[in-house]
Amino acid sequence: MSSQSWRVGEKEHEYLKAVLENGFPGSSSVSFTGRLEKLFAEKFDSKYAISFANGTATLHAALAAAGVGAGDEVIVPPLTMSSTSFAVLHCGAIPVFADIDPETFLMSAKSVKERVTQKTKAIMPVALYGLCPDMDAINAIAKKHKLAVIEDDAQCFLGKYKGKVAGTLGDMASFSFQNSKHLTCGEGGMVTTSNLDYAEFIRRFSSLGYGNVSAAPGKSKINKSDIVNPNFARHVSLGYNYRLSELCSAFLFAQLERLEMFVEWRKKCAAGFAEAVKGVSWLKPQKTPPECENSYWAYAVKLDTPDVKWVDFYDKFMELGGDGFYGAWRLTYTEPYFSKIIPDKHAHCPVAEVTQPYLMQFKTNYGSEADIKRQAETLQKTIRHFDK
Repeated sequence: MSSQSWRVGEKEHEYLKAVLENGFPGSSSVSFTGRLEKLFAEKFDSKYAISFANGTATLHAALAAAGVGAGDEVIVPPLTMSSTSFAVLHCGAIPVFADIDPETFLMSAKSVKERVTQKTKAIMPVALYGLCPDMDAINAIAKKHKLAVIEDDAQCFLGKYKGKVAGTLGDMASFSFQNSKHLTCGEGGMVTTSNLDYAEFIRRFSSLGYGNVSAAPGKSKINKSDIVNPNFARHVSLGYNYRLSELCSAFLFAQLERLEMFVEWRKKCAAGFAEAVKGVSWLKPQKTPPECENSYWAYAVKLDTPDVKWVDFYDKFMELGGDGFYGAWRLTYTEPYFSKIIPDKHAHCPVAEVTQPYLMQFKTNYGSEADIKRQAETLQKTIRHFDK
């Protein structure tokens, strides 16, 4: 049995079989895509949820809905997957990097405030590792300067900020269903919003600019009665073919029905790692402020000592039977492509620069108590080795 088999249950097989046996539905059929979008909106306390082929297309669409275009600036964190900044470039805009908080590793509102210019059009905070940034402070800056706020919640399913679920804290929010995320169908994404204008724009943007699609669940295709008409004018705006397939929707719908279970297992894994590093002065876990609830896409720890090298800690963890962990992504503006195109004035984040090389991202996608115990105990053994 695969160590990841717990993530796929009977319903995933049942729903996939239903699609394969019944054929792929047309625009008039009740589809899994429609059911997925309806349930997702309900679980994430939003009026609209619009599915996408991946979690980068979601960001592209949300930025376009906010009116981001050539020459505009969008404030983003440098410590995250580069897809966040690539989406800005897809709009012809410029990513401007705000520094991070040294304890939460998230976008610093103070740094955001310093980065706002007359060209700024939007702010895109990332809920890194499952933790929401200080959204009240970020929203206050956005309100003052009339900027859109787009949450990148790819790693944050059912994380909360002051009692509100991630996905309801800005104007729009983006989620990812890539294979490492809380929910997955291999690749996929979702945009949530409670703004009808944004929702209608995003649906058209994801559906080739079709004029008669809508924000309603599953309404991403034009009607057959329109298709057959030779005089039908289909495309009313610029659009991309970013739609999620029916097979992926069927699989995801089964996953979404068990969302709370998936999140709880992530939290259990994180709790095991938290116990292992408790009291260890040279390992600094990501701080979860009291007003937040972390959904733990990963358990992040900063190696805070000159006496232990990151690679040595990793090698010892693996040697003792650990399942491995990840280093944090290079800061986006230091990646080869970005370093060629981003002006120096948009790319200096000193806190992020002294944090990123020392982060350890422990996986939390274990579905058994035995696996969690084994990883936590291995971490404790590794710590004891270097504590000698």
